[in-house]
Amino acid sequence: MSNQNPKNSQSKETFQINTNTRSHQDDQEVQKDEEMTQAPSNIPIQPNESSNETINNAIVPVHEEIHSNLYMSIIANFALSIIQNYLVKEANKKMIKDSVNLVYLAEIYQNMILEEDKFFQRIKSNYMGFQRSINELMRAILVDWIILVHHRCNMKKKTLYQCVFIIDAYLSKNIIERINLQLLGLTAFLISCKQNEDIYPSLQNCVDFTANAYTVEELIDMEQLVVQKLDYDILTPTASEFFEINADYFEFTEKQRFFGEYFLDASLIDYYLLKHKPSTIAEACCYIVAKFFNLNESDFIKDNGSLEIEQDEVKDCANHLCNLMKILSNYGLVATKDKYMSENYMKVAELLEEN
Repeated sequence: MSNQNPKNSQSKETFQINTNTRSHQDDQEVQKDEEMTQAPSNIPIQPNESSNETINNAIVPVHEEIHSNLYMSIIANFALSIIQNYLVKEANKKMIKDSVNLVYLAEIYQNMILEEDKFFQRIKSNYMGFQRSINELMRAILVDWIILVHHRCNMKKKTLYQCVFIIDAYLSKNIIERINLQLLGLTAFLISCKQNEDIYPSLQNCVDFTANAYTVEELIDMEQLVVQKLDYDILTPTASEFFEINADYFEFTEKQRFFGEYFLDASLIDYYLLKHKPSTIAEACCYIVAKFFNLNESDFIKDNGSLEIEQDEVKDCANHLCNLMKILSNYGLVATKDKYMSENYMKVAELLEEN
């Protein structure tokens, strides 16, 4: 399923990674190739677009020095995206409730739940208890800044959610000084870009995001440290992917989908929501959409063939999210609100202002 943000209305410049095509072989050479069973060395990659002039000038092809383990994660992520895209196409054809498709949807969802359980155990919802020089507000400011950078770079949605997961996974087992917190966030953003994007900002451009608070060398060193501390195992289902499946299942309109994503993005900012699994947060956002648009919310908090979240936990998470939206602006955390005030997202943030 697509995690791309809506296309910016401004003019864009398209960048494409060149791939080499194999030349024609005669029959004898083809036979030798089949015997060797050697996989092709190049995979065609679709071009991405960016509307930010600074980033356009700095975007480069995928770095050639990615660690082998991380490269395998990229390949695995590419395979997962194929499955998700197939699921979206079926949903868009409104065939998702067909009995056969429903079986596959439930199976995919349950496999994601199993993967989620594996990675959720690595996130400690109380890790601020042993951090000496950072607190919940500092984390919130960092994530708010990452949401801003992610939006301006026009990156895929999973890139944002994977980035925040890397931050929390690292902080769950490592103490960090306040001066290096933004460097950690920038590093997590870069790693997530390498996993999920075809092209991404250069190292120097990443440093420019911080007004040159760090050097390229420091960024490289931190990247090596983070992936080593996390054992190169950082590919996990995100709340965004769970929400997309739920939104397709319940056939949300585009406006309803954007409204739910507004709450979903805001959930990343709140440290206290780490006690909930990504699938629970996604389900809570669907429940909020149902309540706000006067849908049948009872369908969103019971087992319906693909969703198996406890009713009380969903409501508790939804209430927390609604309270969160009321206070974000009080702390100057406005990146999410500004994002969903734009025409690209049908100005769904205004709906909360009117109520």
